[in-house]
Amino acid sequence: MNNIAEIKSTLHQFIAENDDIKFLTELKNFMRSEMEKKEKIVAYTSKGLPLTQSAYKKEIDDAIAEIESGQFISQEEMNKKI
Repeated sequence: MNNIAEIKSTLHQFIAENDDIKFLTELKNFMRSEMEKKEKIVAYTSKGLPLTQSAYKKEIDDAIAEIESGQFISQEEMNKKI
């Protein structure tokens, strides 16, 4: 099974040995398109799980909606529960 380093090395070798401008342009465009589709990780949860920008924004929007609908407790109430 290939690890990341081996795969990258193989890809570098394929690219370095190829002089077909059409192929290299198509490969570049494909890679750019794929990278743009992939959302980058912008934060992590308290459990260490990654959050993309859209997931992070959803978490914030959900929290705001809970507060606006009255689904929260005060610090004093939290202290009593503890």
